[in-house]
Amino acid sequence: MRPVKRGDTPKDLSGVAVVFTKHTQSRDSLIKAIGDFCSYCENALHSDIDVEHVQPKDGKPLLALTWDNFLLACKYCNRAKWDKAITLCDYFWPDRDNTFRAFAYAFDQPPVPATGLTPNQRTIAEETIKLTGLDRVPGHPHFSDRDRRFIKRRDAWGAALLALKQYQAGEITAGNVAQMAVPRGFFSVWMMAFGAYPEVRKVLISQFKADANCFDPTTTEPIPRLGGQL
Repeated sequence: MRPVKRGDTPKDLSGVAVVFTKHTQSRDSLIKAIGDFCSYCENALHSDIDVEHVQPKDGKPLLALTWDNFLLACKYCNRAKWDKAITLCDYFWPDRDNTFRAFAYAFDQPPVPATGLTPNQRTIAEETIKLTGLDRVPGHPHFSDRDRRFIKRRDAWGAALLALKQYQAGEITAGNVAQMAVPRGFFSVWMMAFGAYPEVRKVLISQFKADANCFDPTTTEPIPRLGGQL
């Protein structure tokens, strides 16, 4: 899961912090800050973008129009979360934690807790997967055949592995890889596919608008996030 930096509340042309009267008014500013990808499954959203409340507006009405409570999500991650009551420390959040450290991705499989997590961190990772429905693949009791997240993730793996072969053969550059990756989304898939090539991963981190502070500047290995749980 791609860690992101939302930044401060956007300002108007006068330099005054914007006051939102509808949460959807934050969409363009969020896209500018964190890219038009689902904050949870990482799918490229293009035109199908929901402004999602980290803590649901029904349970936390004072946060309904608060910039720090907004992320972007696809409709399936948003529906999976929906109006569940949220205690922030029970889950990992891409705007608070280094969520790239939390999960592992394998071809044709849903994300799972990464190796090396403590027992408590593993529990939090598992609960985060359940909250957003990232484990909903055929055979899951809540799977819908309209939910194509797992198919798009698998397709991204196929594209990433093909690009890896082309890169190893010297046929494409790191920039070419990013050009192939960004329209598809699934940052973590591409980062894992190119795990041995930090020069490519640096470009991916930049082009996917991931928080660079969550990665070692030389090796691109994920590092603990200041103030986060991971």
